[in-house]
Amino acid sequence: MKCVQPSNTTNSTSNILKYIALGASDAVGVGTSKPSKDGWVPKFASLINAQETLNLGRSGSTLSDATHEQLPKVLDQKPNVITIWLAVNDFNQQVCNPSILSNYKSDLNKMLSQLRTKFDKNTRILVGNIPDLAQVNIYQSFGIPKQCLNMQIKQWNDAIHDTVQKYQCELVDLFAYWKELAVHPEYISFDGFHPSADGYTRLAEIFYQQYSRK
Repeated sequence: MKCVQPSNTTNSTSNILKYIALGASDAVGVGTSKPSKDGWVPKFASLINAQETLNLGRSGSTLSDATHEQLPKVLDQKPNVITIWLAVNDFNQQVCNPSILSNYKSDLNKMLSQLRTKFDKNTRILVGNIPDLAQVNIYQSFGIPKQCLNMQIKQWNDAIHDTVQKYQCELVDLFAYWKELAVHPEYISFDGFHPSADGYTRLAEIFYQQYSRK
């Protein structure tokens, strides 16, 4: 698998499977000792046999950040597969900004609209939602009632679902699978928040399950 750096060139070789990832620290592979090998993006790239992988993930990125910093670099390319997992950092900001969900929906519409305008349905666009954060120890330590947390996550995931459907992209339902944390605590790294190498392996598998449906 060949990894390339962001550039303004376009891949015109139709038989090369090119994969681009937009994301935050999870795309970078934070939580592992070997991010370039153990992160979920390189593992997913391997599962789909991508010949070229462009990982635009940046730690701390929100969807708004990615719309300004990562999206333009995607539009300069000709990918076959795009993954987007940009939700948790935005979700975490709602304590200080109650209107963040409205802003998030606007940014997600903007991103998916531009991608679908640029790329036809032959380009697969997979969008991850918010996992079951009630299973993550760091949220439990905040003392947030699980029922309250899950109600908020449902609001966000409903918005993600509707927007993904609107632009004929593909939803990767991480929430449905992340309940596995209850029996797989090893999926979370030493920092209590980011996935571990095992967790990233599972994330890659979940994205691949959706990818394999077509």
